[in-house]
Amino acid sequence: MDAHVVIYCDNISSILLANNLAYHVRTKHIEMHYFIKEKVLIREINLIHINTEDQVVNIFTKALGIDKLRKFRTMIGVLEVDLNLTRSVENSSSTS
Repeated sequence: MDAHVVIYCDNISSILLANNLAYHVRTKHIEMHYFIKEKVLIREINLIHINTEDQVVNIFTKALGIDKLRKFRTMIGVLEVDLNLTRSVENSSSTS
């Protein structure tokens, strides 16, 4: 395989665990852990640390404040569009 997959991870412990050859009894999701570990060791997956504040995938997984929402929305190229989709009660009653 020429190209490898880059996964940006905000959990340093997970990155260290995946890069460590030692067996860890207390790890969750053992099957997934060994799949990732194997792929990291053969360099098909590259785990890179990213600060939680810059983890753009949080826009899809967490409730965010407006500032973070706008930051991440810009990072993924989504534009804010102001649509006025409400009609006034007067307009709708006069057309009936």
